[in-house]
Amino acid sequence: MNRLTFLVFTVFLALSSATQAQLADSADKRAALKMGLYPPDIIMRHQQRLGITPAQRSEMTAAVREFQSEVAELQWTLQSEQQTLRQSLASVDIDSKAALAQVDTVLALENEFKRAHFRLLIAIKNALTEDQVDMINQEMRKRRAGAAER
Repeated sequence: MNRLTFLVFTVFLALSSATQAQLADSADKRAALKMGLYPPDIIMRHQQRLGITPAQRSEMTAAVREFQSEVAELQWTLQSEQQTLRQSLASVDIDSKAALAQVDTVLALENEFKRAHFRLLIAIKNALTEDQVDMINQEMRKRRAGAAER
């Protein structure tokens, strides 16, 4: 019975994590925009209208490549450490000290991931001109006003 309960709980967590990841992606974009940072996909979609130069594009794609390289390794490590944490929590009698140490490891990796993401967003904003930033901000204000009218 305990194994069945654990299995159901594990499947529930996996489905919940997938749903949260999708919601977090759009929530992360909104949070970044509120902080005055611009996710790369938004810049890519509007690059012609923003007048992104080849030099800017090169700078941004280099930042994205660096981010992807760094994050790929982090994701593998994070997944492994999360599995270790899940295994330690699956015991009937959990070693609290070891489990909390593993929690610290997982949280540190998640922090590294977020820090890398901010580094990318900052590099992208730094590649934009003041006029381009103003254009993006004006467009966001228009969209918010349009959404508020609905």
